[in-house]
Amino acid sequence: MRPNIVLMIADDIPRNMLGAYGAEHGLSPHLDGLARDGLKFDRAYTTAPLCTPSRFSLLTGRYASNASSITAHRPWNLVGFNTFLTGTEPTIAHRLQRAG
Repeated sequence: MRPNIVLMIADDIPRNMLGAYGAEHGLSPHLDGLARDGLKFDRAYTTAPLCTPSRFSLLTGRYASNASSITAHRPWNLVGFNTFLTGTEPTIAHRLQRAG
């Protein structure tokens, strides 16, 4: 049986606001339950300081500076909010779908 995978990205939520990481206010009971019953990360690193290129890297496994949305604009290939999926980059969703 193949596992169920839920990939949740929560931008701009400090870890100390979630009960799964020690907050005691009780504002995130469902997220805390998912963390308790599933997997949570105690260390995480990002490939970029902005949310859009970080999400691109997470979904594709590639640095955002290599995104086709960026490389099409060389030599001004500044990584920022202009990083987006063009449909040419395979994502984790494509790979999981191919795996069934």
